[in-house]
Amino acid sequence: MSVQSLFGEVTTSSMVYDIKCRGDEWSLAACSYKEDGDCPASVRSPKGAGVVCQGYNVELRGGSNSREGDVYITNQPIFHYNWGTEDANVICRMLGFTGVKRATTGSTFVGLPRYTRYKAYNFGCSGSETNLADCPHTLNYYTSGSSGANGGSGVVCYY
Repeated sequence: MSVQSLFGEVTTSSMVYDIKCRGDEWSLAACSYKEDGDCPASVRSPKGAGVVCQGYNVELRGGSNSREGDVYITNQPIFHYNWGTEDANVICRMLGFTGVKRATTGSTFVGLPRYTRYKAYNFGCSGSETNLADCPHTLNYYTSGSSGANGGSGVVCYY
């Protein structure tokens, strides 16, 4: 059993170790790791590891100024399915603007090919969230047909 663990005791004798992440994964399961059915005898008590997530870091690309552009999360665009003013409002406030002037779809600012890996889609923000990660949404969307071309979501923010 572990001691002094922020998230509680680790009571198992099996373990996952040697976890290596690139930094763009959405889950620890997407990282490489080794598994062992039993803790090696050299480990007297299991040790747990945990994380506290801080939300998404977003950036705007392709706009003519800092208050407009297509939205990217960790270097990937977000798909425009179900994208609206409430979602865009969260982005604008995350970036320090007072609010949204317009939500855009169809990759208004950056042209995207039809084979594009989008970070997320189907956001359902109320508009009051402080981070896009707090909104209901679906992760990882890969388009392989014409529906994927120019499918990016964007914003135009008020100063």
